[in-house]
Amino acid sequence: MRIRQKTIFDVIEEEGTIFKDKSVFTTEYIPEIYQYRDHQLDSMAFHSRKVKSGYAPYNMLLKGTNATGKTTTLKKYFQLIKEAYSNVFTVYINCKIHRTEYQIFSEVYKTLFHEDIATLNTYNFYNRIMDYLTENKIILILGLDEFDNIKNSIELNRTLYDFLRAYEEYPDVQISVITVSSSKNITATDLNVSTIHLPIEIGFPFYTQQEVYSILKQRVDLGFYPGVISEDLIAYISERAYRLGNLRIGIKKLEHAGDRAEYKGHYKIEKADLM
Repeated sequence: MRIRQKTIFDVIEEEGTIFKDKSVFTTEYIPEIYQYRDHQLDSMAFHSRKVKSGYAPYNMLLKGTNATGKTTTLKKYFQLIKEAYSNVFTVYINCKIHRTEYQIFSEVYKTLFHEDIATLNTYNFYNRIMDYLTENKIILILGLDEFDNIKNSIELNRTLYDFLRAYEEYPDVQISVITVSSSKNITATDLNVSTIHLPIEIGFPFYTQQEVYSILKQRVDLGFYPGVISEDLIAYISERAYRLGNLRIGIKKLEHAGDRAEYKGHYKIEKADLM
């Protein structure tokens, strides 16, 4: 009897036996139990105490090398503060994608109003956003991830100026900006912005080797079925990620190894799958 060859659709639709929850290995995943960044989250909470009185948190700068938990900490902070305060509205923006003042205002508008109006200009976005925040007594916390990637210093200064000095035109508006940077040389802001920005700096040192192992072990327990990968292989991936100074590499190695094992029809990840 002739065995039918699998089509591309057969392969895509196959149910695997390796992954319990593949989303655990994505950059968007936010663990319910978030390890080794309690100090940073506590610091962000401490500088947000004015929220309970209806005022925006202090501006903050989350600073550290790549893959040190800055983005996940920001998203976890947003998650927690929105759950606690109904008058807080948060907007996360990846400045590697949205690099101009217009794009940033457009994203805030879309997130706030759940609509995309391409015919509006920055001035229209600005006024509609500020009117809404004022009328509804909403505190806006804007997260600008990798804000050094904003197109140029002119765009950066315009963006920060319009948000941080909005109170001059809208006295009751409450806005906080949390910037995130992996760069050693942060783009300088001009005097009109720097005198009002004044962010609280929160540092993100790289994880220790044991911390890297513990974080990857948590992902393994959440993302794979029991027995899929050995402790020795987790330790091997952890050591490599630590040596390269990039936790994200370890997380993606786990995902790719799982993919290779599934493709081969295996029930366990072998060292050859890590290559």
